[in-house]
Amino acid sequence: MQDGLLVVDMGRHITLMNRTFENLFELRAAAVGAPLLETVRHATLDRLIAETLRTGELIRGELMLTDSKTDTERHVEVSAVPMKDDADLTTGAVVLFHDITQMRRTDQIRSDFVANVSHELRTPLSILRGYIETLLDNPKTPREELARILQIMERHSKRLGLLVDDLLSLAQLESSSANLEIGEVHLRELFDNVIRDWKQGLAKKNLTVIVDLAPDMPPIRADETRLQEVLYNLLENAVKYSPENGEIRLQAARRGSEIVVSVSDNGIGISKGDLPRIFERFYRADKARGRELGGTGLGLAIVKHIVQLHGGRAEAESEPGQGTTVRVFLSMNMPRDSGTGPVPSN
Repeated sequence: MQDGLLVVDMGRHITLMNRTFENLFELRAAAVGAPLLETVRHATLDRLIAETLRTGELIRGELMLTDSKTDTERHVEVSAVPMKDDADLTTGAVVLFHDITQMRRTDQIRSDFVANVSHELRTPLSILRGYIETLLDNPKTPREELARILQIMERHSKRLGLLVDDLLSLAQLESSSANLEIGEVHLRELFDNVIRDWKQGLAKKNLTVIVDLAPDMPPIRADETRLQEVLYNLLENAVKYSPENGEIRLQAARRGSEIVVSVSDNGIGISKGDLPRIFERFYRADKARGRELGGTGLGLAIVKHIVQLHGGRAEAESEPGQGTTVRVFLSMNMPRDSGTGPVPSN
């Protein structure tokens, strides 16, 4: 986007402006020659320019503007540069406006991410530290109690390992060097492999997996390892939130030029308020229960990023108490070379 440009004289009357400036401040009528404060009605901008005219020096600042059409806020960096004549007297100012909304949004995402990682790491680390101190203070802890403590420590150390693995996977997917190894993937074989790997987890809750896949389903072009990671994460959530003796449905169907892969469960479901945010990093609809069940809060974010790298999309529908279905849409026409490049983060 082109930067906004404004030129004012010593009386802070507008002598020149470009279309970007007009759009930023939503000006509808010709404003050249009019007083700046009457035209723009932004006291902070007026004071910044007045300071430049008074001191004859470059002044920088930042404005918050609201888009009346979308009711969204914009962050705009302002640089006011004095204009001077041959006698070095200030005759006006040139003001540049640079939209830094995306940069501020990225800064906020990064800040939130660091805060979330710190929070997620702090809980298991605190538990491990507490039990280590307990064992050091009580070297003659009874065998039964020692076994219980070690089991708890093992569980939390595994959770830390899973969190680190997911963080590394997500960082790789979001990096500029992210790539896919595209090849032919046979969904029947992929489904069978994933279900076999989850056999023990399914048996613990006596869960049944129903596979709905047309016998004439053609192979698709995708990164098989990454696609397997998608199914692992979706199946993990389905298993985690399904009741004992529940049912999970794994489906794939062709819709035009897309293959739609879905995983459905009849578990606890997700509220409508939480549903739009479930693909965000560290977002849990039920935070306490999510941690209790061992999730890292990154699984669906990883799913979304992998699917986007394939040029597809992910969506979910759910009804509290009825279950959840997560669908991923993949193109049938992935190019033969590896896809590269980062995908937008949340």
